[in-house]
Amino acid sequence: MLACTGPQALAAGEARVKWHPGHYVALGANAGDYLVTQTFKEIGALPNVRGVMVRYAWRDIETAPGVYDYSRIDRDLGLARAAGKQLFITISTKAFKAGARAVPDYLHTAAYGDGVYRIRINGKDSVGTEATTGENVALYVPAVRDRLIALSQALGRRYNADNNFEGIAFNETALGQAVVPLTEAQKADFFANLAQVDTATRKAFPNTVVLQFINFPKPYMPGLVSNMLSSGVALGGPDTFLNDSTLEASAYPLYDSAAGKVPLGPSVQAENYVTTYQFGPYAPPAVSSLYAFAKGRLHANYLFWSKTLTEPLVPYAKVLQMFKSAGFPKDAAGGLSSVCPSTFTAGCTNAL
Repeated sequence: MLACTGPQALAAGEARVKWHPGHYVALGANAGDYLVTQTFKEIGALPNVRGVMVRYAWRDIETAPGVYDYSRIDRDLGLARAAGKQLFITISTKAFKAGARAVPDYLHTAAYGDGVYRIRINGKDSVGTEATTGENVALYVPAVRDRLIALSQALGRRYNADNNFEGIAFNETALGQAVVPLTEAQKADFFANLAQVDTATRKAFPNTVVLQFINFPKPYMPGLVSNMLSSGVALGGPDTFLNDSTLEASAYPLYDSAAGKVPLGPSVQAENYVTTYQFGPYAPPAVSSLYAFAKGRLHANYLFWSKTLTEPLVPYAKVLQMFKSAGFPKDAAGGLSSVCPSTFTAGCTNAL
């Protein structure tokens, strides 16, 4: 049975976009049943936390060309529905762990230009094997672009009409440290194709928030965001740093130009809890400061909080304390802006 059948589905012909802005707890690609179930239980009684964002590697969904395994997403969507919360998913096309893979095996062939390019992990400066590098999708290859679009279309057919399926996001735009440097033509093609993926995904999810995380490289961000604004794709980012000059130059000003037009959804990652700028010294900001920055400087409609449990800081425990504190907003959006974006010309709906 499809996830979009039954009383939880949008009415036939509905043109409005599902709209449940607010705070979401973000889980990684290896989140198992226990972690996802536990997280929904933790937020079940919190009126100011809207749901959970879960990351899924492309390869874990598409197991062969055009063959899709929806079991994990269906499981997590069922947990969201049972808790009266929303599910937001991230499709990961980049692997940061040495030797890990993000895209389906069939893309690792000559027909798809090997499907990926290798990226250095932890700034290693020597050319290594897959055992010492990660990978990023070779989106400059048209055939790879078309397979990613096919994935988003398949997901749209299954989940767009489900009221508890809040949104779909694509990971950050940073190209990573390529072992073999990309040519300027490859970079240009990468972002031209990414724009096509964003637009096609928005068409595949007409009633659902589609979000693109942006950060670098700076020269390609204005054009990509311009396409996002014209197609109604939400803008977000992988980091909420309080004092990062590179993001202030590359990404953060684009939130200003997009505010009120498309949804804005920055995220708080593990490193944001321990320093105020990229590769900065250990100087943990208060989680309330991260919230204030995302709300004020980044005009957030959505804010995705990484469930980071690393000791001794255990940032996620501090996030939960903030949500539960007497002074924190108790409205459904948790104090974030809930105004329907202007590019959603048919309007928004929060009916479940």
